[in-house]
Amino acid sequence: MISREFNQKYFGPGSIALMVAGILFLCQPWVGLLHAWSVLVMLIGLIGFNISVHIPAPEEAIDEDDTGPVSVSETVTMGGRHD
Repeated sequence: MISREFNQKYFGPGSIALMVAGILFLCQPWVGLLHAWSVLVMLIGLIGFNISVHIPAPEEAIDEDDTGPVSVSETVTMGGRHD
C-alpha cells in the first residue's frame, strides 16, 4: 500500500502531471506517437488521481507542550495578560 507521505509528496502531483501531459500530447500535431497515446496517458493520470484523493493525509504530530484549548472566561478574568 502507498504510504500517506509518498502519496502527498509524489503520487498526487505525479498523477496531475500525467493528466496535463496527456492534454499536451493530444494538442500537439508534430509527433504522431504522442498523439496516439494521449488518451491512455490522461486515463492513467485520472485513475491515479482518484486513488490519490481517497488516501487520507498524513497525521500531524501532536505538540506535547500545547496546553489545548484555552477557556474564554479564563482569558477574560485574567484581563488578557500573557503570563
